[in-house]
Amino acid sequence: MKVGYIVLAAVLVVLVFLVPVVLAVVSPINGGASVLANVTAISIIYASLFMCVGSLLFIVMTGLVAFIAFQIRDQIVPALQKVDDTARTVKGTTTFISESVVSPIIKVAGAAAGARAMVQTLVRRDALESGNGKKDKDKDQNQAQGNSQ
Repeated sequence: MKVGYIVLAAVLVVLVFLVPVVLAVVSPINGGASVLANVTAISIIYASLFMCVGSLLFIVMTGLVAFIAFQIRDQIVPALQKVDDTARTVKGTTTFISESVVSPIIKVAGAAAGARAMVQTLVRRDALESGNGKKDKDKDQNQAQGNSQ
């Protein structure tokens, strides 16, 4: 179907552009005037037609730009406002989650790490005081001396 429209458009273009030029060359328009005068008259007619078509296209394009501007104002601006509201809601939700869920977990994890460090320190101190730590300390010193040599 599209091929038929393309062929029809091509035939119309040929008829509109070539037939008047051929007729101007073959048959005199101005009662026996020269071919150059006929071509000049046809070119003036074409120029005025192109200016009319150009003016109409300019008016149509201006109308389309105005239509798009109204569509932006009527549809896109409210959509952008909804996106902004959604972003604010997400920001509020993340702040709430951060304050009410994550902060207590961080505090508990910090307290657990502190308790673990305290227990490890107490265990080492007990091991050093009981004498087992002294043997481990001597082993560490002997290994350090062996590595340095």
